[in-house]
Amino acid sequence: MKSRFLPAMLVFGVVALSSCERSEKEAAQPSFDQGTLSHVLMDSAEVTSFNFAGKQLIQINHYNKETGEIESFEKYERDNKGRLVKASTFAGNSKQVLSEEAHTYNDRGELSKSISTYFLGGKPEYQSYTTYDYDAAKKLSKKSAYEGTEQKGALKSFTTYEALPNGNYGQEKQFVVDRTGAAKLYSTTTHSYDSNPNPFHVFAEPGIASSPNNLVRSSTVIHNGNKTLTKSYTYKYDESGYPISQTMTLPNGKTQTFTYMYSK
Repeated sequence: MKSRFLPAMLVFGVVALSSCERSEKEAAQPSFDQGTLSHVLMDSAEVTSFNFAGKQLIQINHYNKETGEIESFEKYERDNKGRLVKASTFAGNSKQVLSEEAHTYNDRGELSKSISTYFLGGKPEYQSYTTYDYDAAKKLSKKSAYEGTEQKGALKSFTTYEALPNGNYGQEKQFVVDRTGAAKLYSTTTHSYDSNPNPFHVFAEPGIASSPNNLVRSSTVIHNGNKTLTKSYTYKYDESGYPISQTMTLPNGKTQTFTYMYSK
């Protein structure tokens, strides 16, 4: 699956470990005091819109920044407890299915596994899955990515997380796993946050993007290349303290500005 825009929040990690790691979808019900997040603009052009049924996210649309056409959209199915159980991604023009993800939960209601199936020409071509582990405080502690089916899958990478006392995720370490099963530390990323509410907190998948506050800086050390990559984020807020714009500064110094729009 192509990387999907969820406004520069590092939803799926700072560094891609391999072409086989895939993005997982949102996994909880959103609820906003000042209204529901409805549109995101990038440099004044709409790139993402969100559809809700009541307070449940049911669809995300991704737009071509230049043409305004829908490039792809994602639909969500939930169980009788409101938990996301299936996420399907479709091509914008043909509406042909590109991927499907099935989510399961443990007896504590935490997301425990996501199985992803990728399609080519409408037929299944590839499968992978991700497992999630949590600490005693119910914060994500480890996410493991496997190639292949559950029966024949091989662990390819995993990420460990450290949560701060306020619930934000302060650090993540990414490991790659070789053919012998040995894990090697690939990168360490340290995050810092503002003190304002993060509008993606309640419906982002477990991890950095689900932190209760907004990311202001991420510094990633690539261990085998002795390299450090830093991204920084600045915001403008509404009277309730929610962000209405975010400017991201990339490691190369270039910036991108995102505008958040809410429905009342």
